[in-house]
Amino acid sequence: MSELVPCPICGHSISTNAVRCPKCGDKSPHEKEAGVSLAKNYEKYRQYTIHYNWEAICKLNGVSYDTFGTEKEIRVFPKYLEEWEIVIALSSGIMKKTETSNYSDFFGNTWLVVLTNERFLFVDHAKLTSAVDTQSIRLDNVQAVSSSQGYSLGKIMVDLGSRIVYVDNCKKSSVEAMAILANQLLRDKSLQKNKQPGEKDESNKEPNGQDIVSQLDRLGDLYNKGLLTEEEFKSMKAKIIQKI
Repeated sequence: MSELVPCPICGHSISTNAVRCPKCGDKSPHEKEAGVSLAKNYEKYRQYTIHYNWEAICKLNGVSYDTFGTEKEIRVFPKYLEEWEIVIALSSGIMKKTETSNYSDFFGNTWLVVLTNERFLFVDHAKLTSAVDTQSIRLDNVQAVSSSQGYSLGKIMVDLGSRIVYVDNCKKSSVEAMAILANQLLRDKSLQKNKQPGEKDESNKEPNGQDIVSQLDRLGDLYNKGLLTEEEFKSMKAKIIQKI
């Protein structure tokens, strides 16, 4: 029995039995998801998030880890993750200035785009000050996510129904992976909503005490290797301990 799912490229609804999207001609999601699988790699995403290993997440998605233009955002965004939130994909690109944008940024500037199991998190660290601007879109409010690829760069489009959020000038390979994974998350959440009463939901298990210990051990290793300042170490340690 077939079902309708969003095309990972253009967002058009297509049958799971379709080989290609009738609108953009792209391969069906099931054919493309073989390379980027949320279900297959979910536990890895969780472990890499616990250890702040963003490079490993990018590698898992077949995307090179590029922090050019987002070094500050990469450093601060873990502070804005919620308890038990899992990072699934990262990208970066240009977003238009909004009412809450940093006042010192007069033009469209580079934002870090983080896809988690719960939302899209957009982070911008001001160039001239220490101000941090964050925007958040819950996946429950997203209709579909699509991407487009140009000669060297790409674009991410998050359809909220009433409007579309555009992130332009993104790394070409990252937009495709993010769109596929986001639509997998949307489909999984839709299936969870339609579950019959009494069915078990094991998709959001909380980390146990051993995971907390692993986080602290990993954080200590990063500090001992000089990859974190003392202030960053204390801040992240306090955040982890709060989960106990």
